[in-house]
Amino acid sequence: MKQHRKMFQYVEEMLYSYDRRKGDKSKNKIEYDRYAHTLRVYQWMLRITRELKDDSLDVESLKIATIFHDVGYAVQGDEGHAKESAAICRDYLERRPYTPEQIDFICYLILEHPNKRLLHEKTTPLELVVLMEADMLDDTGAMGIVLDSWITSKEENPSFNEVCRHFEKYTYRHMKQMDFVTAPGKRFWHEKRTLVYEFLRQYRRDLGLMD
Repeated sequence: MKQHRKMFQYVEEMLYSYDRRKGDKSKNKIEYDRYAHTLRVYQWMLRITRELKDDSLDVESLKIATIFHDVGYAVQGDEGHAKESAAICRDYLERRPYTPEQIDFICYLILEHPNKRLLHEKTTPLELVVLMEADMLDDTGAMGIVLDSWITSKEENPSFNEVCRHFEKYTYRHMKQMDFVTAPGKRFWHEKRTLVYEFLRQYRRDLGLMD
């Protein structure tokens, strides 16, 4: 992380200069911290790569792509943020000693990271798979539970039952839908899914919504 400190600083300054009400309509209620999200995704990326132990993985390019993957939120909301992120990253790297081939690859990873249909395509580079999995692992599981409660608390009439409805609509549904490819990604996801399912079971019981 120290090696890329200037990149982190650059991204942090850009993301903290924008209107945090842009982006995800539910998260904008809590002025979601996109830079903090970037740091967490970076840590998930490191966890996955450490367990993969794949010498063919271009870890350097993956790290840079992870740092810049959401910087486009500084100028664009959900729609088009990846394109803006790739453009910002390209401008940054072209002023530094990186080869055109590496820059193209890094920007490809950033541009395609929202495209989850690529997860199971055989031609998808492992670097992109890892970036997408790291991105999906954030804001889910325990984090998802807290986010749902936090977002619901900003509603006009928050209640325990409303938290439950929001939880079922977002975190619980996401845990059922998302899929993973790498062995560490699958394991981390299974741990999160187990936690979420058990939390919902107990929470519904506490609310008297089940026998």
